[in-house]
Amino acid sequence: MFVTDISKWEEYGRAYGEFFRDIKPVATMVEVSLLIDKELMIEIEVSAVVD
Repeated sequence: MFVTDISKWEEYGRAYGEFFRDIKPVATMVEVSLLIDKELMIEIEVSAVVD
């Protein structure tokens, strides 16, 4: 996860937990100064394998 305000890490973590619930994918949170759109606060990159 790329976030623009790391001080909100608990809020982001709660939302992440509510969304994924029992799945528990690995995650890393990194603070960045700006995302591609100034209104964005968080970006999540995902890789998936469908079998």
